[in-house]
Amino acid sequence: MKDGKALGKGTLLCAVTSDNNLAMLKIVDSHLEPGDFKVPGFDTELTLWKINE
Repeated sequence: MKDGKALGKGTLLCAVTSDNNLAMLKIVDSHLEPGDFKVPGFDTELTLWKINE
């Protein structure tokens, strides 16, 4: 699905949480969900690094 229209396998998304921790979401696979609308579905892994205070 890496055709420029959807996020594809191997994409990494990083964010800072509301608690100021760092989160990384990795897309490990993508597929089209069954049905009339062909909505993309994603299998993901989430890693969270907590800040020591």
